[in-house]
Amino acid sequence: MKAMILAAGLGTRLRPLTDRIPKPLVPVANEPNLLRIIRHLKRAGIVEYFINLHHRAEAIRAAIGDGSALGVTIRWFEEPVILGTGGGIRQMLPHMDGTFLVANADALFFPDIAALVDAHRRSGALATMVVHAHPDPETIGAVGVDDAGVVRRLVNEGDRSLARLFMFTGMHILEKKMHEHLPEEGCIVRKTYMPLVAAGHDGLRAKESTAPFRDLGTPRDYLDANLDVLAGAFPLPGFTPPPDGNLIAPDVQMGRDTRIEQCVIGSGARIAEGIRLRRCVVLPDAVVHTDLDNTIVCGDGTCMPVSRC
Repeated sequence: MKAMILAAGLGTRLRPLTDRIPKPLVPVANEPNLLRIIRHLKRAGIVEYFINLHHRAEAIRAAIGDGSALGVTIRWFEEPVILGTGGGIRQMLPHMDGTFLVANADALFFPDIAALVDAHRRSGALATMVVHAHPDPETIGAVGVDDAGVVRRLVNEGDRSLARLFMFTGMHILEKKMHEHLPEEGCIVRKTYMPLVAAGHDGLRAKESTAPFRDLGTPRDYLDANLDVLAGAFPLPGFTPPPDGNLIAPDVQMGRDTRIEQCVIGSGARIAEGIRLRRCVVLPDAVVHTDLDNTIVCGDGTCMPVSRC
């Protein structure tokens, strides 16, 4: 089986962080999230990847390469104009055969891939949306599912009486014959899945995963995700939380009398003498000259304070 990873987004909600680092390379616990996704999918036996690019495409290519260092093969598809999720998938579709998996590059989500693929194949679906429980799915576009697992409501389209409502994780499993439903450009949810629901099509299914899920879309999401990983509240495959609660890259230059509490500090960062940092993510090459709490520090020194509610 092959996988597509959607990595063409601008990451606008994370600016100015993503002005310097493209969103797929934004590090969680000092490692780019895109690398973690590929490693997780490889453990499920997927070794062929097709990844679309737009914003800072050259930086992503340079960081990940052709996949040989990871024991996989990667083909890159640059989009001069962003095609959206539906258009991006359609562009790469000629290289698929049969069943394939699609994942977003901007979420922490490491489900049981084999179980999801098995459920999809047994259902005979054209596409299976991987969904997750959410305390208020109405606020983020509810996925309503009937007792047979067929998606009968999506956002505001379809049966609003359904009790089983979920959020879409951005991961889905598709059949190549979905090509006739995919748009040339635009969002697959709005231009493909919602029309299928409106037409009463039973080929769109949903499969719930209980694996932890975290979006990395906003500064608060990003900071909280890193802190939860540090504390062991969000398990990352292959990562052991540090016993002192801090993750500091080996080449960080730390001044005397610094006090660090619940922080991730990236490679090449420099922390001045006597500085106190609490609940911070300091990105690679950043220089810190002032005490900070609940802050993301970008590589150019820009500070992004994150409010706590």
